[in-house]
Amino acid sequence: MDIKEDLKPKDENEHTFKTIEAKPVDLPEDFDYFGQKWHTRILSKILVFIIKIVFVYFYGFIFLRFRIKNKKIFKAYRKKGAVIVSNHVHQFDSFLLGASFFPKRIYYTMLKTNLGLPIVGKLFHIIGGAPIPDSKEGIIRYQKLLNERLSGNNMIAVFPEASLRPYCDHIRPFKKGAFRFAFNANVDIIPMVFIFKKPKGLYKYLKRKPCVELHILPPYQLKHLETKYETLSYNTDELQKIITAYYTTHSDYVGGN
Repeated sequence: MDIKEDLKPKDENEHTFKTIEAKPVDLPEDFDYFGQKWHTRILSKILVFIIKIVFVYFYGFIFLRFRIKNKKIFKAYRKKGAVIVSNHVHQFDSFLLGASFFPKRIYYTMLKTNLGLPIVGKLFHIIGGAPIPDSKEGIIRYQKLLNERLSGNNMIAVFPEASLRPYCDHIRPFKKGAFRFAFNANVDIIPMVFIFKKPKGLYKYLKRKPCVELHILPPYQLKHLETKYETLSYNTDELQKIITAYYTTHSDYVGGN
């Protein structure tokens, strides 16, 4: 099966998974980006637990043949904060990533416009979606709150490819946001890679699309250069190369731009 041309966009930064149109969103200055109100935290734990059962154990295991490799790497961070980076290749990858390690609290950055989606917009926020503001003042406050979450032994997952492209068969260019977060908070980065495997056994006859696995790579520590710009640029390129090499080696479906 060829997934190279599956929903291929003209622009690598373009979303190819289309949803219902979102309503405009205007965030107040005191917006609770990381859902720290007590009732939100309680509801979040309940929903993430349900999502783990539905999306990881049921949908993931039965329909995607979802597996996680190298889980022991993650165990070292049970009581530490870190930034997670991963490719963005499935409409439910944030659910699979965020719920798989429950009860460890994992937030994930998302577009502010996602909050404007009917019903699911608020659901995304409750389960850990932290919308990124578009004002300078908002970004400063966002980073402050993000640092607090990381110092509280939580994790922040970022998809540095920015756009969702289902079953993309290569690693796309990374944006610097995840690395800026890790730099400002002085924490490690845990690279994770969604890879695709050919269905085996009975699934060869039942599945049209590849099986999905999430592989955890060794922690990555930022190398500091003379300036912040050089540091972010170097580490963004370096980790993209590491993840690209891993994906190319371990995925059964490898294409190009």
